[in-house]
Amino acid sequence: MRRFSLILCVFLWGLNPVSAQEWEVLGFYKTYYNWYRPSLFNHRELVVRQLGLTQGAHFSLAQYVSMVTGWQGWQGQVDVLASAVRQDKDWEADLQVQQLYLQKDMGENWVLIAGRSLQRWGTGYAFNPTDVVAPDKELSDLDNSEKRIGGNDMVKLEYFGASYSLAFCYLASIQTGAKLKLQNSRAAFRFYKNLGSLDLSLVSLISSQENPVWGLNFAAVIGQRLEVHGEFSMQQGSYRKYHRILVDKEFFFPEEPFLSFKSNDKRLYFQLLWGWQFTFPGNIFWASEYFHQGQGYSKQEWRRVIDYMAILPAYLDTQAHDIAVGNLLWSLNVYRPGGAMRHYWMNHVQIPASGMGDFQLLITQMLNLSDLSFVMIPQVSLSQGNHFTFYVRSYIFQGDKTSEYGAFFQSATIEAGLRFRL
Repeated sequence: MRRFSLILCVFLWGLNPVSAQEWEVLGFYKTYYNWYRPSLFNHRELVVRQLGLTQGAHFSLAQYVSMVTGWQGWQGQVDVLASAVRQDKDWEADLQVQQLYLQKDMGENWVLIAGRSLQRWGTGYAFNPTDVVAPDKELSDLDNSEKRIGGNDMVKLEYFGASYSLAFCYLASIQTGAKLKLQNSRAAFRFYKNLGSLDLSLVSLISSQENPVWGLNFAAVIGQRLEVHGEFSMQQGSYRKYHRILVDKEFFFPEEPFLSFKSNDKRLYFQLLWGWQFTFPGNIFWASEYFHQGQGYSKQEWRRVIDYMAILPAYLDTQAHDIAVGNLLWSLNVYRPGGAMRHYWMNHVQIPASGMGDFQLLITQMLNLSDLSFVMIPQVSLSQGNHFTFYVRSYIFQGDKTSEYGAFFQSATIEAGLRFRL
């Protein structure tokens, strides 16, 4: 961290001869209350205690600063997010560099970007199976308005034609320590073509550790109110880590029981997204998407995991208590931001309240079509100009006790906060 902080200071000092062309300062302050429940992944609420989670009020403060500047044909951007979270009586602080890059126009058609940058190549609103250069989105903040999603470390060279572009991107994870290291190196390519109201992209990701990913996405505007979009990607072998209980008959694992044992099965794994965005009269916005991820757990595989979770608690009152607790905690890794299983339907609605200033109702819902469990995120917000936004939102996890979201250890959260812009 010290090495990276030094690099950041040198970067800022190097741009100092020219004053910043653009500053953005945002603040995020919120308090939230969590409710936890006994479940298959939280027997006797043991997992919650082991993770140090407490049911009660918590506080979070965050400050985001973005600076864009230029010097001798180069443009630079630095985005920093400082945050602190209070649980019980302790504060945990964190500092993240979300973006840190240089950009330069190389002649009339070429653009070079080097550093940590947030690029988006997908067309989906909530899911992006072809966006091989960007992190996953957060369901509670699909527009990244709270700046929690940062970029990846990369060098990107892009050529812009009259109605098309061709991008070459080298990505790697920069590890800071005794010396800088590059890990997980990979190359990404995109060919983009505009055909009137239709946008098309061909995407690929090539890595020495995995088979290539190939993808296609599109977005089209129909009339004044409707936009349709879709994404499709495929890869031979699944490099996701799965619970070993799918292939082993053991009940206790001495180490984390997640392995990429499907990477060599020669199968093609597909991801598919199809959705639309529609604006009704009165600026009521609706986004809806179906998402299929072939790498997710099937119904039978999920049942195998659930049966395993139902057996583990029997060993908590025996001499195998400690290893049973360890396996309960490890098993939480079946949950992923994009869902653990294969079929999902997402809906997001924004309803402005006429005659009440900048008052808005937002509802986001993700339904697991395999077991009908769901996450619901209702929110109301009130904005004062462009500077202050007050909001209250909730996260609700519901479903049968053996379903994905019904078996989750958290039942609900209610959150109230303030966002401000200087």
